[in-house]
Amino acid sequence: MTPLAFLALAAAITLLGVLLLALTGRKRTPWDASIDDFRRRLDALAPTDDGVTDVADGDASQGEGRTSAGT
Repeated sequence: MTPLAFLALAAAITLLGVLLLALTGRKRTPWDASIDDFRRRLDALAPTDDGVTDVADGDASQGEGRTSAGT
């Protein structure tokens, strides 16, 4: 066996081993797990209903704070 063929065989075995370890060692998750995780994090950041006041765009909000030149 030539040294180049031996090196190619060793590289192929190593590549196959790394591929098998990568495929069998990864965590199995459903396809929508990232969407569910995002939804849970978004819900955690959302304000609670207690003490939340809604400010409507009406007469009460006019003249308070800064407004753009176009309004």
